[in-house]
Amino acid sequence: MILDRYEYSKLANSKLPSSWQSQSSLDELQEFLQQNWEQRAVFYEDGEISSQQQFLDFTGQQGIRTKKYIGTIVFRGEQLNIYPRVFSTEKEDHDTDDLTPKHLLKNLVKWIEHCNKLDYPFINISSELSDEEDLKELFITLYIRYVKSAIERGLYYQYVDDTQDCTSIKGKFDIKDYFVNKIPNGQADKFRCTYSNFEFDNKVNRIIKYTCKQLINITSKKNQKVIRTILTRLNEISDTPCSPNDCNGIRLSKMHRHYGIIISMSKMFLLNKMSNYSIDTNESFCFLFPTDLLFEGFIGGFMKEVLHEYGGRVMLQESRMSLVEKIIYKGETSGAAFTMRHDILAEFKGKVFILDTKYKEMSRFEDNPDYKSIISNEAKQSDLYQVLEYARKRDIEDVYLLYPMYRYEEKEEEFPFAVSESSGGNINVHFIRLPFIFEEDEERTKQQLTDVIKLVFEIEK
Repeated sequence: MILDRYEYSKLANSKLPSSWQSQSSLDELQEFLQQNWEQRAVFYEDGEISSQQQFLDFTGQQGIRTKKYIGTIVFRGEQLNIYPRVFSTEKEDHDTDDLTPKHLLKNLVKWIEHCNKLDYPFINISSELSDEEDLKELFITLYIRYVKSAIERGLYYQYVDDTQDCTSIKGKFDIKDYFVNKIPNGQADKFRCTYSNFEFDNKVNRIIKYTCKQLINITSKKNQKVIRTILTRLNEISDTPCSPNDCNGIRLSKMHRHYGIIISMSKMFLLNKMSNYSIDTNESFCFLFPTDLLFEGFIGGFMKEVLHEYGGRVMLQESRMSLVEKIIYKGETSGAAFTMRHDILAEFKGKVFILDTKYKEMSRFEDNPDYKSIISNEAKQSDLYQVLEYARKRDIEDVYLLYPMYRYEEKEEEFPFAVSESSGGNINVHFIRLPFIFEEDEERTKQQLTDVIKLVFEIEK
């Protein structure tokens, strides 16, 4: 069974796959998501401080509710695809009939290409991912390409402690064993020693080899070829079964820190049980991404490319200023507090621009006589407070709230702005809607997004 839903959608228990409906199954699903939640830092840092998984809300026997994470969950062979809400054509459209995981994957790869905020190791090999059919295959491709790159940089050797009876003392000599065991048994010429060998057959390489062997039968022929190349290079490594716990506690030197992402991804694959290339009743995997983070990183990265051509500068999550410069108590003064973090801060032609991305639904302004109620009802007051305070601290007149457009929408030629009047000077809050969804004509989407960015920065076309 395959379910397609948007973010923030409710699924009644009766609508779930039959193998998910019992409370024990839901508990197992929640535990499975919890394990993946704890590993999500392999791909992104979403700012969530909760130790409890935030991928889905569980409402007991009533069912589940999707949240702000998009992607695919497969559990016990049943699949739930979660799409961005703006994949719909308008606010009240909840139809998912024409959506496919391939369409989601295509957009995900495009967003990541520009998403320099996310710590994705495959930004530089995104061209190799454009033909993948599902998220599972995408991550297998990512993993093996990263392993192949690491091996080509240099095979991983590690000092491994070994304890043996030697004919001469080397390393650490076990004196107690010598007097208690060796001399009484007529083995005065044997010395129990612990010493380090510089080994190729070490825990890191065993984990990599075992993970690759688990993946080779569930991936494409193209990836199988790469895996066979990797296994040939690891031929001398012992075939040892590994578990997710084996990936814990591995310490890497600075020279080999690039192996850290490989070990983390190995753990992710070992956590996600995958039996064969087609989904069967035993298969489970989970690949989910925070859409607000993708929107912020994509828009920031794309804007950086556009402005660079005109001598502009763009920074993401800039945090050099604080809301409070000092705290005073009982005559003592402490330092600054409450650091301001701007989603996007741009400098262009001597002017500072503060732009906050808001991954929220905003209705179309153009040709809509009710645009005032759109802003009053759909823009959050807290968002306005935030950017107005940013403007006051930076002593600037204009700030921008950036929202995603719906699928198939044409860009708008003009946008409204709200004026906050004060004795210190008026502040203009601009409401900007930006193309975010790629369809068949990718160049057209890029051009429309470029045109809106140029409109914001008053760059002549």
